[in-house]
Parts: sequence; C-alpha cells; structure tokens
Amino acid sequence: IGVGKTTLLKQVNNNFCHQQHNFDVVIWAAVSTLQDDIGKRIGFSEDQSWEKKSPQDKAVDIASILSRRKFVLLLDDIWKPIDLTQLGVPLQKLNDGSKVVLTTRSAGVCDQMDAEKVEVYSLAHDKAWELFQEMVERSTLDSHTSIRELAETLARECDGLPLAL
Repeated sequence: IGVGKTTLLKQVNNNFCHQQHNFDVVIWAAVSTLQDDIGKRIGFSEDQSWEKKSPQDKAVDIASILSRRKFVLLLDDIWKPIDLTQLGVPLQKLNDGSKVVLTTRSAGVCDQMDAEKVEVYSLAHDKAWELFQEMVERSTLDSHTSIRELAETLARECDGLPLAL
C-alpha cells in the first residue's frame, strides 16, 4: 500500500547528501540492479572489466571496499528477502555503525531479514494538509485564488499521503 515509504527513503537519502554525517558512503540501490548500483556508488562504474565479472566476483570486490568503510545502504521496495552477503555487503560492519535501511510492504520480509520494523501509515487528512501548508510557502498558496482550493483537493485525493516531502 502506498503510504510514502519511497518518498520517505528519498528524503533520508537527500538529507545525507546535504548534511554532514559520519558515514564514508551513502548508497541508494534499486531492487533490480542492487549489486551494480552498489558497485557504481563505491567507484566501480569507471571499470569496464567490472561489468563483465560474475556476481560472485562482484561480491568479493564490493566486500573488499565496504569492509573498510562506514556505509549506509538504502534499499527501496524490497519484495522478497535478499541475502546481502551474496551481494558483497559485509554484515559485520553493521556492528561498527554501518546501516542498511529498506522499504517493503511485507512484514515477513523484515522478519526473514532480521530487520527492525518501523511501520509507516497514512496521515489523517487534516494532518496531511497541515504538513503541506508547513512545507509550502504561504506566498505560494496565496499567489492565486485557485491554488489553495486545488491543493486541498489534491490533499483529499492523496488520502493522507504526505504531499510536500
């Protein structure tokens, strides 16, 4: 159910891009290309021979880099459990402050991956509208007579999803 999980994860990623943090690398990876996305983010995108390597060899390369770094791995829209070690993610680094964050619609995926669950729910209409008004400058809402009405209609149609994140 769409309650803004991807939007929330994008906000987390964007905050890492614009704020200081103590991680060496922040990696956003899509489900369909997890290993390649991780490899590109840690510097293998320039290496043409890397693209031709087997998944096992890529995993060794990824593990050799990530085992020396503090990382955040952001995984969006996971539908089934993923063996992170097969991708090359050194799980022992999670004890040293590295993090893996994932979004999924399935509590079972979280359970099978031993992930801590944080459930995300739709906001009540009035709360979604309040959030929208906080995030959008008042001058924008008041810039034309129809803007506020259109924004309120959109907020109702989105059924409690946070519109302005």
